[in-house]
Amino acid sequence: MNLKRIIFQNFNLVKDLDLGQKLFLLGIFFLPSAVPIGALFLLVSIFFSFINNKENLLKNKWNFIFLVSNIIILIGTIYNCFFNSSPALVEIKKSIIWLNLFNWIPIYFAFLGFQFYLKTKKQILIFQKVVICGTIPVIISCILQKFLAIYGPFDTLFGTIVWFNYNISELPNAPNQRVTGLFNNPNYLGMWLSLCLPFGISLLKLEKRKASKIILYIINIFIIYFAIATNSRNALLGILISILLIFGIRRIIYFSFFVSAGLVLFNILLPNFINFNDSYLYTKLVNFNLIARMNIWQNAINLIYQQPLLGWGAGTFPYLNKIIGADNYQHTHNLFIELAHNFGIPLALVISSTVFSIFIKSFNKIKRLDKSSSKYSIYTSFFASFFVILVAHISDVTYYDGRISIFFAILLAGFTNFIEEKNYFEKIEIDP
Repeated sequence: MNLKRIIFQNFNLVKDLDLGQKLFLLGIFFLPSAVPIGALFLLVSIFFSFINNKENLLKNKWNFIFLVSNIIILIGTIYNCFFNSSPALVEIKKSIIWLNLFNWIPIYFAFLGFQFYLKTKKQILIFQKVVICGTIPVIISCILQKFLAIYGPFDTLFGTIVWFNYNISELPNAPNQRVTGLFNNPNYLGMWLSLCLPFGISLLKLEKRKASKIILYIINIFIIYFAIATNSRNALLGILISILLIFGIRRIIYFSFFVSAGLVLFNILLPNFINFNDSYLYTKLVNFNLIARMNIWQNAINLIYQQPLLGWGAGTFPYLNKIIGADNYQHTHNLFIELAHNFGIPLALVISSTVFSIFIKSFNKIKRLDKSSSKYSIYTSFFASFFVILVAHISDVTYYDGRISIFFAILLAGFTNFIEEKNYFEKIEIDP
């Protein structure tokens, strides 16, 4: 297995890229495992993007729609902080609302900046490879936690970079051993892995070198296993969506056999690799507490009814929910409801309809591609990841993890390019 040859072949793929593109890829690599470093690289890459692409930023109609949305968000924030006389808001520090804007406004600028680095098939392919490489530290953290019982948290750079690696025996639902890896929540880990899985599968399909295929087989098995080990319903759903979209129904049986055989083999080589007697995920699937979700949504809808036009302000739901005597939930567990609660129904409708329109247009354009081409595989995996994140946010809001929201901005940026540019795929041809 000539690993050195594989590394240099992939290095040659990126050596001719401009500085901004390299910084973007470095940011993507460090994003899951060292967020501050990754965010710094991405921030600088956005700066370069704006310099190089300033004339085209608002020529894209989607960019303009999101600009208007951000103006509405700012208007609503100013209103709730300075003019809204509701007694409920008096008890909430206004700094909370302003600080929580960082979950929303910067993502818009990231969305604008990332478009410059996701214009061609070559850029998309390299991005996907870097995502998988950047996920390897995540897998390592899961191995340390699950198999070697090496627990954290581990931190460096004065605590700015933290690998949580909790002692899973001390976590809620501890007997079920929910894996978190370097993330601080198993649902965030499950979301990240299920977003990356489509890229891992696509690269495996495209790869021609045997050594690279073996490495990708192993990475994909670990991604699937640890996604399941989070006991996250959305992670399991993401796996199913990815397999369906990338392989199609005819190939699912073969892929399922491969995955099952691989997991059984690892269980033989590493005892307790999979606890087949652990029925926690099964219990969650068959006993999904819809009533609890509906109670959260009902409380949020009641609050939205009181402030339908401009909402209550970013990050106010847990405080308002507590005031009305409801359970302690940090968000509404639905992204549309979250937007409506924070910024009003009109804003929620504008953003949701825009994202859905991008989703539909992307799907229709991908259908017209030659299904035997590498182009189809690359963009189908991109679409699968986009689909996974949209479906997951029907019943949860993992968006509040910075890594997930940045990933969402990347997917959205790639597809706004895709559906706007003519002769999009003919610009750069490479051998993947």
